[in-house]
Amino acid sequence: MSLLPKNVRTRLTLWYVLVFAVILIFYAGLSISLVYINFRNNLNDQLEQDYEIVENILEVKPDGSVYIDAEDDPYFYEKWFQIWSSDWKILYESRPFSGKSLPKLSKAEESLNGFHFQSLKLKNDIRIRVLSGKINIEGKWLYIRLIRSEEQLWNELNGFIQLMLIALPIAILIAGFGGYFLTRKFLSPIDEMTSKARKIGEENLKERLPVINADDELGSLARAFNEMLERIERSFERLKQFTSDAAHELRTPLTAIRSIGEVGLQDYKDTKRYREIIGSMLEENRRLTHLVDNLLFLSRADSKTLDEHLSPVELKSLIQETVEFIHVLAEEKNQTIQIEAEKEITVKADAALVKQALLNLLDNAIKYSPDKIIVKVDHDENNSPFIEVLDNGPGISEGHLEKIFERFYRIDKGRSREMGGSGLGLAIARWAVTAQGGKCGKLTVESKVGKGSSFRITFLKT
Repeated sequence: MSLLPKNVRTRLTLWYVLVFAVILIFYAGLSISLVYINFRNNLNDQLEQDYEIVENILEVKPDGSVYIDAEDDPYFYEKWFQIWSSDWKILYESRPFSGKSLPKLSKAEESLNGFHFQSLKLKNDIRIRVLSGKINIEGKWLYIRLIRSEEQLWNELNGFIQLMLIALPIAILIAGFGGYFLTRKFLSPIDEMTSKARKIGEENLKERLPVINADDELGSLARAFNEMLERIERSFERLKQFTSDAAHELRTPLTAIRSIGEVGLQDYKDTKRYREIIGSMLEENRRLTHLVDNLLFLSRADSKTLDEHLSPVELKSLIQETVEFIHVLAEEKNQTIQIEAEKEITVKADAALVKQALLNLLDNAIKYSPDKIIVKVDHDENNSPFIEVLDNGPGISEGHLEKIFERFYRIDKGRSREMGGSGLGLAIARWAVTAQGGKCGKLTVESKVGKGSSFRITFLKT
């Protein structure tokens, strides 16, 4: 199990405190280092000043001994320094503090060129800072050591460290409370969106999540959820409308079958009359079966369970096969279907779906065209192949052109039912064209009232 708390607000607060603590610790370490360097540089400056004083008052006697010309000076009295000869013998040492003893010159001091600084810890645990320098007086090389105590430096540094140790936990604690309230404030829109989302159901899908600031990430999240809710609402409304329309369409043939059956049972009729009644019932059954088949087709299409098989399709042969299948319906209405295909055109598509779309377009043309239907195959101005179904029916007004592809939509509902239409044919045709992975371009319509309509299936160039 994870040790992290499940609450996002708490996790964000802990991460904030952790990052802030790391930054503070780094800042404290850097500050302590800078303070120490600053204190030590000040001490080095003081030692260099002492060196200049000693250099000015130092004299060498003829016998090789050294003389300090200011031993009674109080300022000089506080200084602690040593003077060594070039053969590493101590020639002079000012009044050392009790218990202090210095080691002999190191190799670094013996070979120095300029100043050499070092920090030492004496046997009595006193820390000192040592400056070593080399000087030539009257042709004689001497080594000068100046010493200052580092105790004040370490006392001030320890005081600063203690201040940091007290301030750091307080700062981290304040950061924790501040981080908690900040995350609470910043995450409050999420709480509000969560509360609102829990109240949204099928009865109030029009509700939307609040967008407090449309320009930040939470605003983008709220907008994305609102767009999703809008799509769900549209789908739900389409489903409700589809269910209502399907129930209405199914009720009509079922009611007709029941009425015909009840009339047939009311009194005795001859064999011919019963045959007519049974024939009417079978006709209504055929319409009902056709409607159910269309509904099942659309249901499978919506659930993406229809298989698509893209392969080379020769359009002229496909049209001839489709027209041969449906020409019986045209003959019943004394209509002719004319194919205009001057050349062989092959496209890559699903032959079954293209045939399904063409069947529905021809069926629609047969319902509304008084005499002649033309099926044309050619290339458009972009050299894209197409199949076009033209009729000379009543035409479609501009306000209905796009709506005719919606399920169960009819321009004249009563007339459509009389012709056996269910309002699903064009919806199936458009789906069959657009469902082929983008290989079969689009289905469009052009129409003028009183002059007929033209439905065109445009394929992508191969």
